[in-house]
Amino acid sequence: MEDKNVKELYFKAINKYGIAAQEWMLVEECGELLNAFAKLRRGRASKADIITELADVHIMIEQMACFFGLEEFKLEKELKLARLEERLNKRKKA
Repeated sequence: MEDKNVKELYFKAINKYGIAAQEWMLVEECGELLNAFAKLRRGRASKADIITELADVHIMIEQMACFFGLEEFKLEKELKLARLEERLNKRKKA
């Protein structure tokens, strides 16, 4: 699906369900991801379970990023990735 179509889909969901409901959906999906990882540690979940929950959380994060400011989100993500790279490069030299 093209980025434009995905953004339209996200805003359609926000308009239909409301931002408060979609914010809560993100909280629920994060909880399901946490549970999947806890189950994985106990041997009661699979890689497929983790992938499913990661996709759900990713979709909700993208939806919230579109609502709260996609460009700001992308910029913040790039800054954090650059910081991670810097930290990792420092550790190699030490």
